Amino acid sequence: MNTSSEALRLLQQAASETQQAINIIDNLVVEHDFQDVASLVAQAASALLNSAQQLMQSNDVAAFEAMENAEDLLDAVYDIIDAETDEE
Repeated sequence: MNTSSEALRLLQQAASETQQAINIIDNLVVEHDFQDVASLVAQAASALLNSAQQLMQSNDVAAFEAMENAEDLLDAVYDIIDAETDEE
């Protein structure tokens, strides 16, 4: 049955698994070329999942703060990409 409780449970599960992925990305045995960007994108995804959870719980202020956090993380991604393309 589709309920807000089920949606919230799945969002929490996705957030937990995303955090696990971030921890792995940040601690790879062999460094990867795009490791920093991948970590930031995953962190932004985590922030957006948090925002969705907050919205499902009617916590609009916390939801918008999480969205702003995601936006800041994505801005950092674009800064890195821009710096890399400027070097080439």
